[in-house]
Amino acid sequence: MILQHLIPPNYNWPVEAVGYLAAAASVFVYVSNTMIPLRIAAILANALFAGYFFLKGLYPLFALNAFLVPVNVVRLRQMRRLVQDIRAAASEDFDFEWLRPYMKPLKLTEGFVLHRRGDLSEEAYLLVRGDIHLREPDVTLKPGALFGEMGMFTNENRRTATAVAATDVELLCVRYDDLLQLAAQTPQFGFYLMRLMVQRMQHNVELARSGKG
Repeated sequence: MILQHLIPPNYNWPVEAVGYLAAAASVFVYVSNTMIPLRIAAILANALFAGYFFLKGLYPLFALNAFLVPVNVVRLRQMRRLVQDIRAAASEDFDFEWLRPYMKPLKLTEGFVLHRRGDLSEEAYLLVRGDIHLREPDVTLKPGALFGEMGMFTNENRRTATAVAATDVELLCVRYDDLLQLAAQTPQFGFYLMRLMVQRMQHNVELARSGKG
């Protein structure tokens, strides 16, 4: 009886139920820890709120939520595309063609020492033609290899290996400042760099265990 007195006689349960569902979806938006579920919940909440405010005759709030639905749909598609691109970066060689405008060409003759272990490092390199020999840990890089990026993460930005041109070589070089900006702007590239460094650290560990490092 008390509840009946608290609820207005014209209380519309179906309409209010839509409002409660919209509120519940909004709560999930705020407690979600990952972006894709958050965007899905936001789309649902905006759609439900749009319907609720329309039925209540609150048209400015209806227009706001109706506008946010396609905005969140676009963001959701972007996030899913980003996840797909990152998965592709994990399973394929990275395409560096788009990096060329940010890099400057460099040619070396056979036997030229590009840098020595312990040198101060400011640039990373993409090998376009020829072979580069890394004396530590005695590996030869082929065209398409990115190297020299490890110096960004060492103490005082020091080189971790001596790089020598095993043949006549063509390189593209990029400064660390530009490389970090590109990694921040292009998550696929940032993920590729991370994967590349992990692979090289694993390789160094394996060499150390075998007594070759």
